[in-house]
Amino acid sequence: MNENLYEIERAAAWADIKDSHRTQSVLIAQAIGIEPMQSGQIREDCLKLNYNGIYGYLPITFIDNYEFKGLQNFIGKKFEFVVSYVDLENQTFAANRIKALEILAKRFWNKAKVGEVYPAFVRGVDRFNAYLLVNGVSTKMNRKEFSYTFHDDLREEIFIGETINVKLLEVVKPHALEEQQLKEESSEEEEVAEDNKPVEGYISVSSRALETDPMVYINEYKEKSTYLGRITKIHIDHGLFIELEPRGIQVRTGIPPSSDLNRLKVGEMVNFKIQEIRPQERRVIGIVIDPRHNSRKQDKQRSSGYVR
Repeated sequence: MNENLYEIERAAAWADIKDSHRTQSVLIAQAIGIEPMQSGQIREDCLKLNYNGIYGYLPITFIDNYEFKGLQNFIGKKFEFVVSYVDLENQTFAANRIKALEILAKRFWNKAKVGEVYPAFVRGVDRFNAYLLVNGVSTKMNRKEFSYTFHDDLREEIFIGETINVKLLEVVKPHALEEQQLKEESSEEEEVAEDNKPVEGYISVSSRALETDPMVYINEYKEKSTYLGRITKIHIDHGLFIELEPRGIQVRTGIPPSSDLNRLKVGEMVNFKIQEIRPQERRVIGIVIDPRHNSRKQDKQRSSGYVR
């Protein structure tokens, strides 16, 4: 890079950092590492940020109010922050993401509308739910809203630190209760103040809503007919999960008693015979037809001299 251009970009970065420190404007930087920092008697891990060539440090206690088990998943991810301290001597800065999230949340509530699409930061995930941040506002998304494809364990699909797009399904904005008329007695005035506490907002989101529902193509399939499908999951108790070609409609059926379990693997193609279609229940009932198993049985019979 041209030295003059480098100095110009570095000067611009420092201007942004100083402005953020002064006005609490929100900046975004990539986490490039984890370094322990000492502040008096306190030592804690920090994300090392790179803001256009200027390094800053985001302490784990200022990343989020959510309790994280570690920071390894955050390396390479981008984080919003405001600058809490500028160290000109060492050419670094300290960052505060919690403050940035508060600022972003206020902006979000002012303009958020049902149907809009936002990036959501994955702050936590368990088998059934993803715990997300949408412009500083926390929400929980059940696995049913993750995709039209069934996923038994969300921890196998999304990871902490990732960003996924979601659609707003419901927006309940925070508000204060309407002011009541002032009353003469001071006790009554205190009661009014207590009643006017802010009400916390709420949002519900879905990434599934951004997908095309495979069931809109259900008319392309007929009962008593057989179609090609791909095994997406095998569960001892729940059976086979299969996506029918080419639309990806998901069906579930029991494991055929005569099937070779060593051959049934995720990703394998099978023939699925539809017995009944229940559109209102979003269900397709059927069985797996395994012609390759029958072929092997016939081959074995031929070798034994029992072909009919």
